[in-house]
Amino acid sequence: MARFWDERAREDPFFFVDNRLEYGHPDLDRFWAGGETDLEMMLAAVGAALRQDDDVVELGCGIGRLTRPIAARCRSVRALDVSPRMIELARSYNPELANVEWLVGDGTSLAGIGDASVDACISHVVLQHIPEPAISLGYIREMGRVLRPGGWAAFQVSTVPKRREPAGLVQRFRERHEPAASFDPRWRGSALELDAVRDAARAGGMEVEQMAGEGTQHCVALARRQVSGT
Repeated sequence: MARFWDERAREDPFFFVDNRLEYGHPDLDRFWAGGETDLEMMLAAVGAALRQDDDVVELGCGIGRLTRPIAARCRSVRALDVSPRMIELARSYNPELANVEWLVGDGTSLAGIGDASVDACISHVVLQHIPEPAISLGYIREMGRVLRPGGWAAFQVSTVPKRREPAGLVQRFRERHEPAASFDPRWRGSALELDAVRDAARAGGMEVEQMAGEGTQHCVALARRQVSGT
């Protein structure tokens, strides 16, 4: 995964962070403004809000599109990505974010972030790209590990089973109009069962409180770390 996303960072990091942009010709104003819009929509969908004194983990930060608005709303952000090149670009595009620590992840966990050390975890359009559901579920458990009691995690997953690829002329048309990486399993990822999401949250000491968009590619869950004795 690190190699795949390093290659995407060199190919067109803006498109592969937000594929609503034109491949090879990104509208950078739209790209950065979209981070604020997408963060607000995601949090509003499940009734979550950041506070000025929150310490936050962002899983799958890319080049910092959502990191910017997260950092503006809270005390500190540990922004993690599996791609060293994405992290390198994130630092270069966001030198003003003094309250952000950019971290290269190991691709399976939140190693390096202490138990019960943050107030919130956020992950947007990241877990849906992971080919192995077990790894995505492991990340959900890890979110629970790093949250303080009462802290919350808002994360987006796909709940749509992988669709059959089109064939013949339709397939050739898509190949002419989409980058080759769009057909790679490390881009297409996998879907998660809702019961498995709930079970993973519980294994991490959380309970899923809200879900929005069940049955879609952009299902958002809000899970909260339980307080001892409750």
